[in-house]
Amino acid sequence: MALNYEFVSNIEASVRSIEDEYRRNQGLILTESDLAALIYARLQVLFFKPVNKSGLHWHMRTQDPDVLASPLHLEVPWYDLNGKLKIRPDITILEPAQLSILHRYGDGLRLPSKQFEFAGNAIILELKFIRYKSGITVHVLEQIIRDFSKVRENLMNATGNPNPPGSLYCLFVIFNKTDNRCAEFDQYLAEHAEGDWYKYIYGSGKVTL
Repeated sequence: MALNYEFVSNIEASVRSIEDEYRRNQGLILTESDLAALIYARLQVLFFKPVNKSGLHWHMRTQDPDVLASPLHLEVPWYDLNGKLKIRPDITILEPAQLSILHRYGDGLRLPSKQFEFAGNAIILELKFIRYKSGITVHVLEQIIRDFSKVRENLMNATGNPNPPGSLYCLFVIFNKTDNRCAEFDQYLAEHAEGDWYKYIYGSGKVTL
C-alpha cells in the first residue's frame, strides 16, 4: 500500500495540537527528544485507526515473508548510492511494504550495516527546539537555514536524483520555548514557508522569562 501525501495535513494537525497543549502546560517540552516523543505518540494513534489519510497502518506486511512492520520510526539513517551516511531524520514515515529487515531490497543479498533496507515513498520530520530566552536570533536562523540546505543537498545525493524527489516530503518543525524571534526569521518563513517537497511548521510555548 502506497503512502498518501494527504497525510501531511494530519501530521500538521497533530503538531498544532501539541503546540496548544504546550501553551497550557509550559513544562511539557524540556528537550528536543521530548518534542520527538510527543509527535511520535500522536502519530502512532493515527496509524492505529482502521481508516486514515496515510493509507498505512501500524501492522503491515514487508518484503520479508511473515514479517510485519510499522510505518513510523525514529532516527532512521539515510545513505547515498555509495553507502555513505547522509542524514538521520528525527522521524521517518515509510511504506512497510517496501521494507526488508532480512536482506537487501529486491536482491536477497546480505543487509547493509544498518540491518534494514527500504525504498518507496516517505515523509520525514526534522525537529528543532529553541529553549533559550533569546529565542530565534539571527545566529539560530543561520542554523535553521544550514539544516534546510543540508537536508536538501543530502536527500538529492541519497536518491541519486538531481532534484528533490517527488516520492519524499520533509516537514521542518521548529518549536520555540518563548515566542521571541528576530524579524529576519519572520521574513525567511514568509519567503520559504513551503515548497514542492517540504513545509515549515513553527510553534511556540509562549513562555515568558
